[in-house]
Amino acid sequence: MAETAAGQLVTYSVERGVAWIRLNRPEKRNAVNAALRAELAAAVRQAERDAEARVVVLTGSGGAFCAGADVREFAAGEGAVEGIRAQYEQIVTGLHGMPKPTIAAVNGVAAGIGASLAMCCDLRYATPEAYFKEAFVNIGLTVDGGASWLLPRLVGSGKALELFYTGDDFPAVEAERLGLVNRVLDVDRMEPDVRALGERLAAGPAAALGAIKRSVNYAATSTLEEAVDFEFLLQGVMMEGEEFRERVRAFLERRA
Repeated sequence: MAETAAGQLVTYSVERGVAWIRLNRPEKRNAVNAALRAELAAAVRQAERDAEARVVVLTGSGGAFCAGADVREFAAGEGAVEGIRAQYEQIVTGLHGMPKPTIAAVNGVAAGIGASLAMCCDLRYATPEAYFKEAFVNIGLTVDGGASWLLPRLVGSGKALELFYTGDDFPAVEAERLGLVNRVLDVDRMEPDVRALGERLAAGPAAALGAIKRSVNYAATSTLEEAVDFEFLLQGVMMEGEEFRERVRAFLERRA
């Protein structure tokens, strides 16, 4: 595993085509302060540009995924909107839009911006003890990190508003039932199973996976006709590529 850490609060490594971005502030349940936020933004940029990274996994150190923003910054007069907006937008849109599969391995609480970090990934896997929490209302704030766009699309506006209004915990088992979580995995299976999936996708056709992601993201805000047109536009481009031709030959010749 080649360790190319963005810094001690966020580590970055690539193994077998999978980039692992790990929040590394376990003593604070990986709560996001200014330093961690800056390192995470840098790690997401690195993952997007890294040719060796064909899949990206985001997870947390210790027993938490991310407990949200470090509220002590607000009490100290730091963390104002103008100071954090650009980095949060870069992180959220980077994970959501990069032409590579992104996976959140939610190994504990994912609260506030932590929930948004998980939701902006393409796939989410969680341990039985994990839970999501939109806790902004508890400190008199509206939501951020794209939660108002992401959560209703995953669980419906009624459930999303309930979670926003109450700030209640959303356990992983219920999150799986409503589609926020792809699968709940035992603690000892979380990283091995996510690693196996990541490596399987990394061995797949990168251009096709990237185009699939672009198609789904585009369709979220388009008409059916626009989505169909966009799909055929991407297919036309890809059919000119060697990856497509080689995979068609391999299929016809019944070989890998």
